[in-house]
Amino acid sequence: MFSLPLRRLACGLLFFGLHASASADDWNQFRGGQAQGITAASRTPTQWSRSTSLAWRTAIPGAGWSQPIVSGGKIFLTTAVVPDGARPKGMTWGVMDTTTWGRAKIPEAPVQWRVLAVNPADGSIEWSRTVVEGKPKYGTHASNTYATETPCASADTIYAFFGATGTLVALDRAGTERWRREFGPQPIQNQFGTGSSPVLHGDRLLLQLYNDESAQLLCLDAATGKDLWVAPRSKGTSWATPVVWNNAGTPEVIGAGQGMVIGYALSDGSERWRYGGLDTSFACSVVADEQGVYFGTSSPGSKAPACAIAAGHTGDLTLPKGESSSPAIRWSRGKSGAGMPSPVIVGDLLYFFGSTAVCYDKLTGAEKYRKRMPGGSQAVGCPLVVGNRIYVVNELGKTFVLEAGPEFKVLAESSFDADDEYFWATPAISGEDLLIRSSDALYCVRAAPGA
Repeated sequence: MFSLPLRRLACGLLFFGLHASASADDWNQFRGGQAQGITAASRTPTQWSRSTSLAWRTAIPGAGWSQPIVSGGKIFLTTAVVPDGARPKGMTWGVMDTTTWGRAKIPEAPVQWRVLAVNPADGSIEWSRTVVEGKPKYGTHASNTYATETPCASADTIYAFFGATGTLVALDRAGTERWRREFGPQPIQNQFGTGSSPVLHGDRLLLQLYNDESAQLLCLDAATGKDLWVAPRSKGTSWATPVVWNNAGTPEVIGAGQGMVIGYALSDGSERWRYGGLDTSFACSVVADEQGVYFGTSSPGSKAPACAIAAGHTGDLTLPKGESSSPAIRWSRGKSGAGMPSPVIVGDLLYFFGSTAVCYDKLTGAEKYRKRMPGGSQAVGCPLVVGNRIYVVNELGKTFVLEAGPEFKVLAESSFDADDEYFWATPAISGEDLLIRSSDALYCVRAAPGA
């Protein structure tokens, strides 16, 4: 029998619908096949070190904050190799240092943007393909990389997007190119660099190009790369990845950008609803279930809004000034939004992470707890829900496993003791294995046989 959290997890998976192209062991795009960061895996370890449960560590050339993906028994990831390039910095020496804002240095030597295939059994790199090479038009933040967008995959094709060049490429499983599109280098606010990942939904590929000069959400034919529809909106940078949501029976794509969140019909890209009045853009993505859409976002000087939008509504859902709820907006709060990690839902609870862990009742907005995360550093990659456990990896590589529930309870702590590495990538699941990427390497954590 399922426990209550697992029953709700199973219902959520049925609600979103598994893609026909993905197997049960696939984690084939950003935050997994359903883009919610949840899995029903049961034997994933809760505690490890370099000497226990670490199956392998593979050094990755170059740098990238893209999440590894798993498709058809292989691991795929992207990287950007800059000859003599600096390694990405952490939060204190990068994001929190305002002298780095808008002062990105463009590499003098050509950058190689690569897609890699890794054997999950032993971590060996099976192939590496350079899909584009050249000198970037724009710089990137000292804490970002030139390969932050996570690829996605169907049963026979890997799709990789590099915002620095605007290149979207489709490769077969041997790394041979099938098609490509060139959208041009993306001009990002303060030259912070890009980060929005492509999303695969059935035979459609979704790509969000929200930058400081223009903004459009594209729906492409995954087989050919040709446009099915394009939805423009007001310009403004966003690092969020679009999310597909079933809004009371109508499939929608949610685009979160500067000042507003918009729901588009998956069928033709027509706008179905919008929520505006936000004083910031999005570094993280929204999360959704059968009851609604939930988000929180924050940036320096913003009101750090958090909000829950109920399913079944269309039109302009923006709250009048001074109001905090409406029939369409279950609740909204200021000074409550997340920073970079996207939120997760477990049952009726909504979680935000960063330097703190915050838990809300998703239906009322009531705060269940707000606790400073242990470990002396904040999380940047998104959390991962494994059954009724929440895995949070901070930027120093310390992983905290929390019990899902209305009380803050740390079940286990682990570390790779990699003091000279940073961990900003979102972790992934390969079967029962846990994949964690650092600035230097890809780690695989595996339960002992029979454990």
